[in-house]
Amino acid sequence: MKMKQKRNYWDVLIDDPSISQNDLFMRIRDQYAALMRHLYDDPSDIPDFRIYFSCEQVSPDEGIDQGGYEIAKVMRKGSEVERMHIRDVTEIENFENSYTWYRDDVFIVFDFREIGISPFTFITEAFMQEIFNIILTQGVRKMRMSMMSELVISQGIVEFFYAFYRIDVNFLQNLSAVTYESSYADSRIIVSRTDGKGTHRTKRSGLKIAFTDPLDFSIENLRQIRKLLELSNEDLAIVIGENGKIKGLTAEAVFPNECEIRIHGHLAMTISFDGTKMISYNNGHYHIYVPHTADINLHKFLTRIDPSINEDQAALLADVIAKASEQPHGTILIIGSKEDVDSETERICSAKHAIGIHTVDLSKDPLLVPSITSIDGAILMDTDCHCSCIGAILDGDFVTRGNMARGSRYNSTCNYIKRRKDFGQNFTGIVISEDGTVDAVNDEKVYRINIPHD
Repeated sequence: MKMKQKRNYWDVLIDDPSISQNDLFMRIRDQYAALMRHLYDDPSDIPDFRIYFSCEQVSPDEGIDQGGYEIAKVMRKGSEVERMHIRDVTEIENFENSYTWYRDDVFIVFDFREIGISPFTFITEAFMQEIFNIILTQGVRKMRMSMMSELVISQGIVEFFYAFYRIDVNFLQNLSAVTYESSYADSRIIVSRTDGKGTHRTKRSGLKIAFTDPLDFSIENLRQIRKLLELSNEDLAIVIGENGKIKGLTAEAVFPNECEIRIHGHLAMTISFDGTKMISYNNGHYHIYVPHTADINLHKFLTRIDPSINEDQAALLADVIAKASEQPHGTILIIGSKEDVDSETERICSAKHAIGIHTVDLSKDPLLVPSITSIDGAILMDTDCHCSCIGAILDGDFVTRGNMARGSRYNSTCNYIKRRKDFGQNFTGIVISEDGTVDAVNDEKVYRINIPHD
């Protein structure tokens, strides 16, 4: 009598003989990559993740007895499914920092190339649950994450910060949307990591201001907490201590086991954790920013992109850009030679795509910078900080590949710089985002710029 061949879990779930296991996991890989493109501010920062899978899971003892068993691996950029033998899943590279999904005889390991605590574990768990639900209800051929990416990312980040820091990110969003005397918050909050039992671990002791009656950091105290945020600034940060209560304010830098929440205004914030990692939130969208050791000092960048800029000019330009970087809503500065800037000012203003002004020297009157950058559009200035064009709409055909993870300000600047280059004009664009990050665009390259603030 012929034995009926056993069907594995995913075969039963797919119920489509035209799709192999390899095809399925390549599709899962592609959907995971699409999720990463939503999450990362710069696509070049997406890690070269690996996905391992096996539909014939065995116990450690069986693996040893059999001399190992076969698993498959797909790489982020690979076109083939690779095969390898292991005796236990813990032999997989970086397994301790990966996420593992088990279902009956099937296991999948996501190695997202992270070390230490990471929201990827929670985001990947939400991703796999959604993938499972889509396959179950709609089938593999309709497996798409585009409509669910933001929800999956949001769910993972909320669960991560609650698990490790006992803070509700949704509450932080509400807090950033509340005004105090018609103004949104511009504040810092420090909270320590929990010890796994729900108790916050903190080394912080000396507070500049200590409250005699610590306040619960919760939605019930929303208005009172918003008022307390007015006490916080660049030098003083609100401290959330044991049991989720606001202890007071500190002037100390964050410790390694703490995270810092920086609220930049209405529905805009960044959260730094685990030393250097940072997540930004802006009007419903989360992004991960990767610290680059290649971040460039602004002064050095200016002299690098235009050797004709002398030390004095670079210093004055750096001062103007630093002042513009304080603009809470972000802005764009287009810098070029006097000849190119004058030509562009005439062209753009003639087309009614900008506001022309009598030339001002922003290096001599830096108080004008917050004012002229407060409206939509870019300002154009030459290398001597002379400006005669504000509120400029950066036009041009789409000649560069866009980055959907970034906003229109970033993409239009990259496109504009490339387009003007084609016409023989050499401009540099300084893109200041709402979360305070500064990118410099020149000759199709983008540099993350360090802006020192006093």
